[in-house]
Amino acid sequence: MNRTAIATVAVIALSSTAVAQARTSTTAEFRGYDNCIKAAEKQSKGLVPSQRYLIEDNGTTTLYYVNATRWEDGDRNHVRIACETRLNGIVLVSTSIEEGRFDNRQTQVTVELAEK
Repeated sequence: MNRTAIATVAVIALSSTAVAQARTSTTAEFRGYDNCIKAAEKQSKGLVPSQRYLIEDNGTTTLYYVNATRWEDGDRNHVRIACETRLNGIVLVSTSIEEGRFDNRQTQVTVELAEK
């Protein structure tokens, strides 16, 4: 019985540390995301955005980077949506949609020297 209690506490402790690494959006951030998606839906057919997105807060505005898919010529295509809002998320400053996906992985540059 005691082992079960210790195992349960360990699982809860580990799961709570995982949650601490990813945070939910504030009300203003989610409002900005929602306004961004609504603007992108007007330019897209069948837009399906990701619920996970990247945010960059630069002090006066918030930038959103969202991956999504939409219908184009009968196929689902990946698009990336970039939006800028005022800090409270109500005023949408700009929106752009391009083909592709955002990726937050670091790029690696290698230099190879040619042999003589």
